[in-house]
Amino acid sequence: MSESFRSDKFLQTKAVPILILITGLTLLWMGNQEFQQFQAEVESYVPARPDNSTIWLLIFGAAASVAGAIGLIRDRII
Repeated sequence: MSESFRSDKFLQTKAVPILILITGLTLLWMGNQEFQQFQAEVESYVPARPDNSTIWLLIFGAAASVAGAIGLIRDRII
């Protein structure tokens, strides 16, 4: 009985922040890949900006990573 209580507590307190952190890191990786591709395509003398999707991937990835890390540190579900 004690063992199932521990696993239930883990699922309630750690699983969601871990998934959020993994999702955030994945979004950051995808945003970085798109940004690297953007830089490779554009010559240094051409003023250009990255796509909106790249910027949003980086923003949401950073936010999700921070939220997941805070959730793991605080021992609560965000």
